[in-house]
Parts: sequence; structure tokens; C-alpha cells
Amino acid sequence: MLRIEPSVLTMLTKAQNSTSHTATAFALRTMDAGSNAAVEQRDALVAALLRHPRDVARARKEAGPTPPAPPSPVELEIWSLYADEVDNPLVRGHLHHLLLDAGHGRTPDHVRGAAGGYLDAARHLLTGAQVGHALPRAAACLTTAGELALKFKQHDLRDQAITDAVALAERLLGAAEDEGRVLLVVLKGLQAMKYDVADFAERAADRFVQDVDDRIGFLDVLRRDAPQSRYAEIDSAVVHALLDAAEDTDSGHRRLYFRTRAATEAQKRGLPSLRARAERALQHTTVEWTTIRNVHTIPPFLIAGQRALVDAAPDLRSALWLTVPDAHPAMRAQEQAEADGALEGLLRIPRSRINPAGPVFVHPPVDAPDAAAVAMQVHGLQLYGVLTAIQLHRIHERFRPDEFDVAAALVHETVLPQPRALALARAFLHYWLEDFDAAVCVALPRVEDILRQLLRPRVSVVAVAQGHRPGGVAMLNELLQSMQQARYPADWSRALELLLVDSDRGMNLRNDTLHGLTDTPPRHHAALILQAALYLLSHAHGQRTAPATTDGPL
Repeated sequence: MLRIEPSVLTMLTKAQNSTSHTATAFALRTMDAGSNAAVEQRDALVAALLRHPRDVARARKEAGPTPPAPPSPVELEIWSLYADEVDNPLVRGHLHHLLLDAGHGRTPDHVRGAAGGYLDAARHLLTGAQVGHALPRAAACLTTAGELALKFKQHDLRDQAITDAVALAERLLGAAEDEGRVLLVVLKGLQAMKYDVADFAERAADRFVQDVDDRIGFLDVLRRDAPQSRYAEIDSAVVHALLDAAEDTDSGHRRLYFRTRAATEAQKRGLPSLRARAERALQHTTVEWTTIRNVHTIPPFLIAGQRALVDAAPDLRSALWLTVPDAHPAMRAQEQAEADGALEGLLRIPRSRINPAGPVFVHPPVDAPDAAAVAMQVHGLQLYGVLTAIQLHRIHERFRPDEFDVAAALVHETVLPQPRALALARAFLHYWLEDFDAAVCVALPRVEDILRQLLRPRVSVVAVAQGHRPGGVAMLNELLQSMQQARYPADWSRALELLLVDSDRGMNLRNDTLHGLTDTPPRHHAALILQAALYLLSHAHGQRTAPATTDGPL
């Protein structure tokens, strides 16, 4: 019979992070549990912290050849053991939520345990020091608690969630800091709890005018609770916000982006005069197409979160593996956006587009069915590169490694022996010295070599000479296409294709860099290439689930 291991409960208490399940899981995984029973329970709790309740619910419902893997009965029993014993209310709520969506135990107990844990976590986060993810996490906790309480008719918990969310909304509206994104989450959560937020949304739309996306978000929230007589006024305000944002920017590319969005929104909302105005403005939009450079603004709480993950790592090697999650976020974010319908109408005016040769409308070519999805994946890669750069910067700040320290963390007897590990380590040193050209040119051959060595036991990477046909080795394109055949995760193989070799719709960094078709790569591009090497090495070192060796599904 299973019972709680006191050493595991102590470790969980020491490892807990008030805002990040990932940081808690990583710290817990690095602790020595001792006995086999304690190791089993520790690993089950790590798995719980890294799972989203949505994935557990999907595992119960989805059929087909590759459904999500459900938690094992032993894991469920371990989660149930610890659900009411952990001190951290965020972890307590998360465990009850997982058990609820897995259909384990009594539903009312898990509903109240999850919603109550999330409410306690939100209050703890809001009364403590406001660092990192505290405010966004508190807003998310209140929203989830309220939605669970509403769905399962726990009226007292719903009322508590509404009371706390209203107090937080008032606090954010009166704060000196610009927390519009967090307030938007709070108001959407209140709407989900059937609370009228029209007054809050109207005040927020007037208060938070610096970020056009926040302002449009508040206007859309207002529209849901406003009478129908105000729809045209609110829709016009959305289009005017985009046109004003275009006028306020100094970047020709952002001006083009905002005016295109304005025309799209005007058409979608049935405002022909404003659409015509946006299209006239587009005709006069000039862009220096040879100097396009994406600009990414990362919210402060995300920066703090990336730093916190690195700070939780016990050593350099663990910190380096931390930059490469099992599932590539850019690929998964796009899948979720498609499921939510977020791609519909993205940057599209159905009958025309801008001609790069000048500000003249031309008929668009026929786009591939997945053109918008791929564009979002590439954009996600760019953003993910910025987050990776933040982590790499923090790793350098914290450990100050030299090339031998980095090589010792990376070296692998088969895949990356010592001389090649030193070469890759020098790429990291070039990166930290901001010599991004050298970092990329040194790292790229190592990425290809590591991938070839990983695939060698599973697929053919060497062609033997036959007759007049010479032999040779598989090049990067072939290697990347062989990753799925070797049963590596499809989201990462696709991400690496878009990053390195896709010249039609991807970033194509390997070809553009090594063939001299681009200027010095920006920091976040270099960070993505270093991360590609780390991801492949993490498989060699057993930090990622090994690819399946049977013919079964991934």
C-alpha cells in the first residue's frame, strides 16, 4: 500500500516556487530522494508539475492512433496522496485539478480542492512581494478557480473568486505601473464567471492607451457586455486605435502592419468607410524592404521567469538543458491558435496585398493552405529566440564559465567527443562576447555533426559507393527529414527545418549564414542555433525521453 514518504514531502517544500511549476519541478528533480519508493513518488510529482490539466483531460477523451498518454494508476494514487498534504496552495490546487480532469476519486472533493487551492494561491501571491510572474499567475489562478466553481455549481467559491478578481481589477486600474495585459486576463476571467465588466473595460480602454493590443482587447471585452446599440461605436474605436497606432510609429513596417490590421478589422466589422480609409493610407505606405528586422518586446514578468528558471538550476549543465523543453513552444502555440481560430483573418485583406516594389495594390498569389500557420510558427520561433537569449545571458551572469567549463557540460563520448565539445564551447564564448557571426559559424557544423551521430544507429546517414555512383554522407536537409523516421518529436524536427534550411517560408539561418546571404545575425538568431545544439545533445545525455525503438506511435 502506498504511503507518503516524509523525505519527498520535505523536498517538495524546499523546491516549491510560488509562481512557476516548471521551476519547482526542475528543483525537485535534482534532489536525491534516497529509497526507490521515494524516487518513484518524487518522479510522479515532477511529472504532475510538468503536465497541464487540459492534457490529462484530452488523454481521457481522445481516440485515434496517437492519443496523449494518460497518467498511470500509480501516478494518480501518488498525486492523490500528496494533494491535501502540500503546503503550497498553488501545487495543491494543481494536483486536485489534475485528478479532477483525470476522473480519479470524488469529483466534488477535487473541485473544491482545486478551486480553493487556486484562490489561496492568488491571495498569497497578491499579498507577497510582487516579483516575476506574481500578478499574471494570480490573475490566472482567480480565473481558473472561478471557471471551475461555475462549471460545477460551487456558488460560494465562485463568489469568492469574483470578489477577489474585482478587487484585483480595481487595484490594477489604480496602479502606477502599466499592467494592462494582466488586467485584460482578469476581466476576461470575470466575464467567464458571468460578471458584467463593462464599466471596468471602458475605464481600462481609456487608461491603457500605450499598447494598442491591450486597448483593442479591452474594447472587445466591453463589446461583449455592452448593449447592441453601442457595437458600431466600439468597432469604430478598434479601427481608429489601429490607425492611430500606425501614425504614432516611426517604423515603416509597423505602420504597414497596423494599417493592414485596420483594413482587416474594418472589413470584418462591417465598416466600409473606415476600410476605404485604411486602404488609402496603405497606398501611401512606403517601406524599405531591404532592412526588415523583427522587433520583439518581452513583458517584464516573462524576463523574470526565464531568469528564475536558470536560478533554480544547481549547476551549469542543468541550466543549459533548461533552455530546451521537450515540446517546442512555437509549434505547440501555433496548434492551439489554430484550434482557437486565432489564425482566421490574420493580416489578410481578401482581395489585395502590398506589392514590395512599391505602394500599389496587386492581386495576391494563391497561398498554401497552411501559409498563415507557418508564418505564425516562424514568428513564434523569433519570440522563443528572444526568451532563449535571456536565459543564456543569465547563465553567463550566474556561472561565468570558460570554454573548458562549457565543454565539460556538453561533452559526450560518442556524439560530441572532447575536441568537438571544445569547438562548440567556443561558439558559446563567442556568443557571450557578442561576436554573433563567429558563434553561428562555429556552432552550425557542430549541429549537423551532432544530429548525424544521433541518427547513425537508427537511419542510414552514409551512402556506400555503388558502381560509378560515389558514396557520401547525408546532408542537413536529409538528416532533418530523417528525424521523424528515427522517432524524434515532430514539433522539434519541424522547428529545426524552419530555423535552418527552409528557404521558402522559414528562417533558413544555416543556408543564409554559411552562403553569405545575410548580415551579422541578431542575438536571438544566434541563441536559437546554440539552442538547437543543446536540444540534440540533451537527447544524447538522456535529459529528454529517448525516441521509441519499436514501430509503435510516438
